[in-house]
Amino acid sequence: MIKILLAVMLVIFCSAGYGLLAEKMLKLKPSGFTAPLGFVLLLCTLQLCYYPVQFFNGSVYWIYASSYLILGCLIVYSLFHIRELFKRYWHWNLCWVLVSFLVFVAVFYHLFIDIGFSDSPMYLNYIAQNIDNQHLNLFNLYSGQIGAEWDALYLFQGYYHFGTFLCHVINVPSTLLGIGGQIDNIVISTWGLGMIYSLISSMLIVNFAEGLKIKQKSIKYVLIAFTLFFSNFYYWRVAFAFYGNTYRTLLAAYLIYTAYCWLRDKEEPLKYVMMFIVGAGLACSSSYLFISFAILFSLAAYLFVSQKTNAFVDMSIIVLPMAVYAVAMFSRNKEVPWIAPTLAIVFIAYYSLRFTKLMKRIIEKIEEFFFRYGKFIFFILIPILMMLFSAYVNFFKPDYLYDYAYYFNNHQDYDMVKDYYFIYSHAFDNILNVIRWFGVILILWKAHSEEQKYIKSLFVMMLILFLNPLATTAVAYLIASNVFYRTVEVLFNPFTEMLIILAVIQWLEQREWLKQGLLLILCVEILVGHIASYLNSDWGLYTFHVNGGKTVNPIVKISDEEIEAIHILEKLIERDQDQFNEEHQPTIISHAEGVRTFLPQVYQIFTARDYYYIWNRVDWIFYDLARRHYDWEAPATEDYARSCGYLDYYNVDYLIVQYWENPEFDEATESCSVTEMITSKFKIKTLVK
Repeated sequence: MIKILLAVMLVIFCSAGYGLLAEKMLKLKPSGFTAPLGFVLLLCTLQLCYYPVQFFNGSVYWIYASSYLILGCLIVYSLFHIRELFKRYWHWNLCWVLVSFLVFVAVFYHLFIDIGFSDSPMYLNYIAQNIDNQHLNLFNLYSGQIGAEWDALYLFQGYYHFGTFLCHVINVPSTLLGIGGQIDNIVISTWGLGMIYSLISSMLIVNFAEGLKIKQKSIKYVLIAFTLFFSNFYYWRVAFAFYGNTYRTLLAAYLIYTAYCWLRDKEEPLKYVMMFIVGAGLACSSSYLFISFAILFSLAAYLFVSQKTNAFVDMSIIVLPMAVYAVAMFSRNKEVPWIAPTLAIVFIAYYSLRFTKLMKRIIEKIEEFFFRYGKFIFFILIPILMMLFSAYVNFFKPDYLYDYAYYFNNHQDYDMVKDYYFIYSHAFDNILNVIRWFGVILILWKAHSEEQKYIKSLFVMMLILFLNPLATTAVAYLIASNVFYRTVEVLFNPFTEMLIILAVIQWLEQREWLKQGLLLILCVEILVGHIASYLNSDWGLYTFHVNGGKTVNPIVKISDEEIEAIHILEKLIERDQDQFNEEHQPTIISHAEGVRTFLPQVYQIFTARDYYYIWNRVDWIFYDLARRHYDWEAPATEDYARSCGYLDYYNVDYLIVQYWENPEFDEATESCSVTEMITSKFKIKTLVK
């Protein structure tokens, strides 16, 4: 763990230096902690270097080389400016960050990552299987089957390749020099990347509060405490802090905050910071494409309606990373192969000719058109067209899944979002929802400065288009698919929630006892959210994951029995390594979770994903025979005499069977396998061929 902590501190140190460099180069006003800006720039720079190897499925050693070079340069720069960095960080606000970090570590120690039913195995496998891989991304992220890329949505997230680099570099002293023991990939990925998220998010939240220039310290401190220890401790921001997806909301908040400061302070270089934030967000999560689109669409609408000079050019700078990402992603679209080259030609033509007289005249005409008709187009025409298209899909394509009713599903049951509509929230959450929506109304009612009018415009756009239940079917159909509801994070995120609560507090300025009552409610929410999590209460912030944490090793995040079974399998594969080559990976059926994080070279025929996504199963009957049988399911009725035939057909080499959950499969495979080891929960078997 010490090596992981040192690596995390080194990343934060480099990020702080990079942020300081950016402030100097862009001539930005000093704005608190520099590490959040630096980390955004680091992700953006790495992603730019990673694109070629991602695009051509090259060797991961390109990832290693470019990462070493960039981080090496940043270490040198940061060391040269260490005194300046020390002065910037040696103040009381650092205490917020350190306390938040310690609470994160303490809480995460007790949580599990739900590796059997979440996206954890996909992301952990993505990181692990790319280590020392000669053909980046040429495998199925869940099963590990090599030879073909998986979904294009996951191919160009450099954040996970940075995670691969982190796993590599932390284990270099052990693998090359024989110094210390090797640390498991799952430990580096969950703890290392999780710690980085905790530190970066905490610094950014403190920067938000300082950037709002709140005069009354008690209000500022309560807002920081609430956002740090409540909003930033929703279960996925702790248990899944290592996900790139977790940065989605944080970087959405950072993008809105930067736009807010850009309009308030008239600091033109901030538009370049927004460009970098978009690039970093896309390097972390494909969903950020849609989230940033919603934010920037709203920003463009505001700029055109307010007739800001150079609105079109400014927006074209900010969306540049989206253009690059769109070309990369569409390059994998085999059904419509002309989209990527067409977009590439259009983007290259625009950005290379932007300063020519002809292009300037075209831009002027575009701006004149949107200055004149922007309010009608953005706030009336487009929402009406989207509502009409939604009606068409709902009435004439009844099989489409994401209809009007889907909007009102309990999305927090299966995704990393909250319910803000009073439908599925408990009473304590709904107290906050009342405060949130009242604050939204106040911002819509009382906005007067330019930056407040922008936030008002953003909220209006969310409510009439991206979160309008009459329009979201069209949003899902044309842009966002099943995750359209995630745009609620544009309305409610760490920065906008600060603004919303501050608006309520300011409205209560003449009602001192109500204002103090509101601040007390926020403090009580923090305490109840954490305490209730350990009392098996629905009011807890991470109750389910605390309960699950009692069944796993607190460091490795899977059970000791599973770790034991996986290590036995590892020895068996080493024993039989002469049997395997590029044409035949070690092929397994496993009831133990997290196998591929430890053994990324194996092909696991059935994974956690097959439980939910039935169309992914290589064979439905084989799946029903070989899978785990859970307590809540009906008794098995399959013909288990067919088990050995299926194992032979799919050329399976090893089994890890949880024999008390599927005793029928265990018994049926005795005739075609050799039991190598029996643990308290598992039998590890080698197939006889």
